[in-house]
Amino acid sequence: MEDKKSAKAQDFFTFIAENGFSDSKDLVPNEPIKFNKRPCELLVTSDSPIATEKKMDSKAELDLELEAMLEKYQPFLECHAPTAACTRRRISLTEFTLDGNERVTLPHYTGPVGNARKVYETDFYLDEYNDRAVYITFKGADYIARVYINGDCVGIHEGFFSPFEFEITNAVKAGENRLKIVLDNDYIYRGDTPYGEVGHVMGYSRIEGDKLYAATGLGFDDASVGWHHCPAGMGIYGEVAVEVRSRVSITDLYVRPLPPENAAELWAEIENTEHIAKPVSLMLSLYGKNFKETVFEGLEYEPESDGYKLLASYGKNVYKVKIPIENARKWCPDAPYLYEMHVSAAIDGKTLDTARVHFGMRSFTQDTQSIPRGSFFLNGEKILLHGANTMGFEQNAVMAGDYDRLIRDILLAKICNMNYLRITQRPVQSEFYDLCDMLGLMTQTDLPLFSVMRRSKFAEGVRQAEEMIRLVRPHPCNVTVSYINEPYGNARDKSRPHRHMIRKELEDFFRACDLIVKYNCPECVIKHVDGDFEGPDHTENNCMPDFHTYNLWYGGSLPFGKMYRGYWAPTLPGWYYGCGEYGTEGLEDVEYMKRRYPSEWLREPFHPNNIIGAQTGIQHVKFFDTPSSIEEWVKKSQSYQAFATKMATECLRRDPRMASFAIHLFIDAWPAGWLKCIMDAERNPKPAYFAYRDALAPVLVTLRSDRFTFFNDENISIEAHISNSTNTPIENAQIVYELYLGEELIMKRAAPASCGAMTSEYSSSAEMRLSTPDRTKYTLKAILCDGDKVISHNTFDFEVFCHREIKKHDGLVIISDLEAGEYEIAGERVTVEDKAPSYFASRASGHPAVAEFLEKDFYMMYSKDTDMIEYLITKDFSADGFTKILLSRGENSPMMACGIKEYEGKKYVICLAKILTENPIMERFVSNLYKL
Repeated sequence: MEDKKSAKAQDFFTFIAENGFSDSKDLVPNEPIKFNKRPCELLVTSDSPIATEKKMDSKAELDLELEAMLEKYQPFLECHAPTAACTRRRISLTEFTLDGNERVTLPHYTGPVGNARKVYETDFYLDEYNDRAVYITFKGADYIARVYINGDCVGIHEGFFSPFEFEITNAVKAGENRLKIVLDNDYIYRGDTPYGEVGHVMGYSRIEGDKLYAATGLGFDDASVGWHHCPAGMGIYGEVAVEVRSRVSITDLYVRPLPPENAAELWAEIENTEHIAKPVSLMLSLYGKNFKETVFEGLEYEPESDGYKLLASYGKNVYKVKIPIENARKWCPDAPYLYEMHVSAAIDGKTLDTARVHFGMRSFTQDTQSIPRGSFFLNGEKILLHGANTMGFEQNAVMAGDYDRLIRDILLAKICNMNYLRITQRPVQSEFYDLCDMLGLMTQTDLPLFSVMRRSKFAEGVRQAEEMIRLVRPHPCNVTVSYINEPYGNARDKSRPHRHMIRKELEDFFRACDLIVKYNCPECVIKHVDGDFEGPDHTENNCMPDFHTYNLWYGGSLPFGKMYRGYWAPTLPGWYYGCGEYGTEGLEDVEYMKRRYPSEWLREPFHPNNIIGAQTGIQHVKFFDTPSSIEEWVKKSQSYQAFATKMATECLRRDPRMASFAIHLFIDAWPAGWLKCIMDAERNPKPAYFAYRDALAPVLVTLRSDRFTFFNDENISIEAHISNSTNTPIENAQIVYELYLGEELIMKRAAPASCGAMTSEYSSSAEMRLSTPDRTKYTLKAILCDGDKVISHNTFDFEVFCHREIKKHDGLVIISDLEAGEYEIAGERVTVEDKAPSYFASRASGHPAVAEFLEKDFYMMYSKDTDMIEYLITKDFSADGFTKILLSRGENSPMMACGIKEYEGKKYVICLAKILTENPIMERFVSNLYKL
């Protein structure tokens, strides 16, 4: 059933995820935080349970909460500032002829990927414009736009995310004019294929080009190409307009907030199209935007320095005006107050042009001096960033003009307890940042680089870094920027230094970008790399390390067992760190797939490999048995995604060194674009959405044990941790432990609890000994209480087993330690292979030795040698004459983790699954083997 093309489409991402971090000597391991154990022995009880609120788990409940949030934030969407005077005449151009024959309407975005050209043409009529200037403006054109007016080339722009404009006064005429836009696309730096799928980094040919692009964009409505991997398509996806304005005009406004000084600084960029210096004055008025206040009106500013007037000469002139703002309302996520500055440019008292810009009075800083370095501060208070990655849903909504949907999308993130979105691997349209400003959702914006940086494009990369910061700097929502995602290339692949920067050169590029970013936005917080497998950062102002992990999906160099135990990837010493990506897939609902997917994807027998770009069909064998129907596929994949989301996010919350993290991903842009999304393109939440919401609760109690199964009369110890992402310490609280057998409360006890602000701390451990019938399931519930108030509650399921005797005998030979290679065993040729490590083995062989076990029994087993969860399988084997017992790669693979053959009066068992008999399941499995 495996679709080779679908498999190859994922190989690039799998390759990166599985190939680990740098082994640099500068890095130090991050080991579990040590704590003194505080046992709390549970006692038999007849008390009634503490009442706790049901957690949200349905779309109906989510819809109700969304309506409440819309009402709460509606005041912040209002505009109370007066309407600014209009000084420009604007002609919006929407109807074009494409490539000489097809009629298209802007916005327009489609394929192909790679080296291609599209030509857009239209006519426009221009009234007499006398002594005024004429501009052509673009909101967004991907990728290289050559703009011609009446046959003259008036400008060239490279890039796909930045608005741009050209003065065309000398190229236009009164009356009919001809506009032609020649749009060129190219392959991306790290390579792509002509049909848009990303190939294996070491596999079949990928064509490299000169397009600065990562792995994220708008996509386009083509199920086989355009929905997946956010292909590097092309088009004019924003407004194109002709604008008539004064020859002295305002081309950019930025208000730099300075809250510690009770002031702000206006940066007004004034362009003069004539080679005559002119005495420009500015008239300033400041209002509340989403609240009613007039701070001042008609404040005149005459630009001068040391007694000399600062005339506006030809080209761009930047005037900086510092303005006191006493008792300013601060911008923060819960109360995103915005101000609006109105600016008029005048000469000799005559107004030439007007413009306005909103801003928020907020500070966002990162402490890079104190040890540990890297704490974030919003308005002087420490903050942890918890959020999600995005891949195109916001760009598509802006392109469609569906701002009501975008408002709801942002509130859906806030309902999920997110406080920021990583605008993954590209900047997006300003309209999205505007709404995040109004609704109080923070963002991180990335320069569109993934894996490599073309050495011949150094200057172009720095130029686009400047475009990025100029796009986002007016927006209080945008708190950080980043330059590259998962740099890999020549740090490991030495074969392409002639094309891509080696690490030292890449860090020189970071330095150059730092200069241009800080030049344009002095307070900007910078993260050089998101997902740095090739650290450390050796720049002078080295930045907070960030590491991506998909250890519950692809695998990788940070095994989940270690992460669950409290380890993290090696980093530079003395730093907090982040995790910019982690996640797993969950298929869409059956009804949704049948309604939205191409019919060939759903052909019987259904298999996810038929869904182009899906990874579940390949990866699921690490986590659950192969389902037999589309309904079962959906149920199992969504259940696993929710489980993995809870497990991984709670790990990240428990680590007090984790300053930021973002799940991969939030909302899908297309019906099957990125199935790692926790919400589909129609905004239907998957169970993982609710699991993420629960795990992001501002105050969270979690329960942790490296074991999920225990023996009768064994001392059972389960840790409780408190994660507090508020600035209020938790004091004089208690954790009430309740142990349930089914629905019955059987044991209980309380322990004192406290936790500092903006951190996570171990609290206590529930301990018990249980003597029960064989295989009994229990649920431990931890309830964090402040007096009678329940702050947080969580559960931990575990099972208790009776011991099973292992009666060894000479008639059975178990072979359990084989390296990769060829062997002759029991008269058979046995081939042992290394495989991607897995915590799961399948008992779906139907063999009598595994008949008693459940699907997830051979999953996440504990090792007493390392005192943590260890991989169950790292090697498997094939042998024609052996009967399968434990499967390693699914039912249809010849490979197995355990198999048996009778030969010359003995039974030979090869078991390459680790025989960890400290786990009850493995103990009785071995017992069963000796009964064969």
